Amino acid sequence: MLSAGNPYVLPAVLVAAAAYLGLTVLTDLSILVRLGVLVGVGIVFPIVLNRLFGGEEDPTDDEADGDGTDKETADDDDSEASASTNP
Repeated sequence: MLSAGNPYVLPAVLVAAAAYLGLTVLTDLSILVRLGVLVGVGIVFPIVLNRLFGGEEDPTDDEADGDGTDKETADDDDSEASASTNP
């Protein structure tokens, strides 16, 4: 989910970096609080947005074979091809 295909990653990382720098300059918060904000906004926030608004999901090993097609679809295509070639 945290990949280049997620359209929310770049804006969230830029906002997280700005928030971290702003908290560093303007406040006297501990490093743990600042890192928590950085991780929350830069990593967790784009993943949650991607799940809420239906971003692209990566196929799992069970759903796809090596060429990116579904196994069930590939099996159906093979059976149709063999049925059409057999008299």
